[in-house]
Amino acid sequence: MSLEKKISEVFGLPESSIVDSLTLNEIPTWDSLAHMMLIVSLEEAYQIQFSGDEIADLKSVGDVRTALRAHGATL
Repeated sequence: MSLEKKISEVFGLPESSIVDSLTLNEIPTWDSLAHMMLIVSLEEAYQIQFSGDEIADLKSVGDVRTALRAHGATL
């Protein structure tokens, strides 16, 4: 499953609107609960585990993509 699809499912956005420059401030449904739902979904999908610092630093789609790549995920 693509990163865009995962983000789309968690935040209820069309996949076509998911771009790296999209920030949490631009997504009304991106609150602390949705943030953790996204983290869990990504960790399960990509078989990785984010650190607390990484989780706190995820503030845009681009940040998520960069963090996944740092863990060796193929996107």
